[in-house]
Parts: sequence; C-alpha cells; structure tokens
Amino acid sequence: MARIPRTAGVTLVEMVLVLVILGILSALAAPRFFSRSGFQERFFFQDSLAALRYAQKLAVASGCQVQVTISASDYVLAQRASCQTGAFTQPVANPGTGEATFTNQAPSGTTLASSVSPIIFDSLGRALDASLTVADATVTVGSQSIEVVGETGFVFDPAG
Repeated sequence: MARIPRTAGVTLVEMVLVLVILGILSALAAPRFFSRSGFQERFFFQDSLAALRYAQKLAVASGCQVQVTISASDYVLAQRASCQTGAFTQPVANPGTGEATFTNQAPSGTTLASSVSPIIFDSLGRALDASLTVADATVTVGSQSIEVVGETGFVFDPAG
C-alpha cells in the first residue's frame, strides 16, 4: 500500500490552543497598554524635575531668589517682588508654554510630596529651606523621587 505524504499545516487542535493562549495573554497584557496613569505619572515626574532645574538656573541667571512651593497636588514657581526682599509674589513665567505662571497639577492618583517646602534657590544656586538655611531636599512624585543637593542646588533623578 502506498503511503500518502503528509501535507504541511496545522491541526484544528493546535489552532484552537494557539487562540486560547493568545486570548489569555491579551486579557492580561491589554490593560497595561490602555492604562494612562503610569504614563501620566512619569510625564509629571519629568515636568517636576525640569521645573526644579529651571528654578535653580533662573535664580543663578537673574541673581534673584526663586521659590518652588510643593503641595500634595501641585507645584508653583515664584520670585520675590523686589528680587532679594519681600514676599514671593512675582510669578515665574513658563518658558516652555508661555504661560504667565509656572505651575503644574499632579494627575489624578499621583501623589506629590517634599521633605522641604518651599525650596528656595538663591543667586548662588543653593537650595534653601523657609528659614533660608542650606538644606537637601527629596521630592517624591508617585513612586519616584527627585533629589536636590542643598550646597550646590544640583537637581537629579537618583534612579538614573
């Protein structure tokens, strides 16, 4: 009896098994791709890092102190009304957007905290606390942190 050669292809069982595996993987992985909260938190973290760096650079460039006030839901940059004296009532303009006030709201579900608030950068670029004493600061955005070195004003992401 002559043997009939087997043709290439897949069986119905193999096809059903592959479809079941793909269905399970898509059910587990799809929510990660469609959830925006992780992306929004990361973008807010990057914006906060940039705002702190800008505040330090503006203080050095202008010779006027810049204050970064951090609350649970936002941050705001301001300068003293008369450069070195008076209250921090002069809003800092956002160079990226052109808005008159440099501020940003944390996205829903993202927490914002700081070990020092407000953080004041002086004309030498140093980070100061409210009593104008040089102080290191840690700003936490969700699960990530930003470090500010008091003596130099260096602002960095310790995770890289």
